[in-house]
Amino acid sequence: MKKTLEKLSKIKAPVCVTLVLRTHRVHPENEKDVIALKNMIAETNQRLQKEYGDEIAKKYTEKLQKLAEQIDYRHNKEGLMLFVNDDIAEFLRLPIKLHDRIILDDTFTTRPIVRALHRSSEYYILTLSKGKARFFKADSNKLVKEFDTGGFPVEDKTLLGLMKAESSKASRVTNLTQDFFNRVDKMVNNIRRKDPFSVLVYSEENNYHDYMKVADNPNTILGHVLLKAFDEKAENLVKYVWPHVEDLVLAKNRSRIAELKKAISSGKYLGDLNDIWEAVQKGRGRTIFVEEGYFQPVKNENGVLTPITSEEIKDKNDINDVVDDMIEYNLQFGGDVVFLEKGSLDNFNKIALVTRY
Repeated sequence: MKKTLEKLSKIKAPVCVTLVLRTHRVHPENEKDVIALKNMIAETNQRLQKEYGDEIAKKYTEKLQKLAEQIDYRHNKEGLMLFVNDDIAEFLRLPIKLHDRIILDDTFTTRPIVRALHRSSEYYILTLSKGKARFFKADSNKLVKEFDTGGFPVEDKTLLGLMKAESSKASRVTNLTQDFFNRVDKMVNNIRRKDPFSVLVYSEENNYHDYMKVADNPNTILGHVLLKAFDEKAENLVKYVWPHVEDLVLAKNRSRIAELKKAISSGKYLGDLNDIWEAVQKGRGRTIFVEEGYFQPVKNENGVLTPITSEEIKDKNDINDVVDDMIEYNLQFGGDVVFLEKGSLDNFNKIALVTRY
């Protein structure tokens, strides 16, 4: 998902077609997805004819139809995206619920991919005890892999043996435990360099707190779930922790609203669409806060944005969703984005920007 995001976000072309579709994992609901996509492609054809002419409409509709034929709907997740231009024809399944949309622009819509990444559908699990550690990668409630490289699984026989000895060696156990957790943390970060997803620590509470004291990148730790059994079967472990992961991500995002309140008092807050648009293009944005499901088509006249409805899009220069473009600009300049539930930003017109200066 991350590699797809990096590739698509760099593409700019005369015509880029993005289809966003809500889909279903289970039978018989996923049979309806076939019809829904067929209808969406037919609607896309009409819009392409209207905005770009018959030749482009025919060419891109045929590419979409061929792409749709490659999709095995039995493997659908909650969302599906199709990307087509002169050089690209590919689809991507996402483990988040999406709103059906057709976007015709000079770039691809990537916000759903960003949202999926920030919802931590993919994440790591570090199962930790004094002297032993296992490491997993998961996608939602499914195991991707248990690592048998990078040092994992790991046991410190000296520490494990010492823990069985008399209590007078407690200080020695403490020192060795701290050293062991520090080594494990470095192993975790070596693996994360390739795919930098968040880490859930599955351990006893005191071990979690001791681990956090030596963690080099504590901000990458999503949180903690209380250990039931160290040797638990990997698939069962992932199914058990996933609901906790969802709750932790939600709580983490909610807590960041405090950044907005601080930004207002320090003069580093923007809430107007035109102000946000100008700031992110200049690299002034630090964090965009946006409610899930908030999309805003606009007419761009000489750099001035005027909100319109999707039905009012008539010109190829109209922006299908300025929020998506804002997020892309902000990420390109090293900023980030926080997605919040509907209603969380009612006092901020559903979107807000914390600026760097």
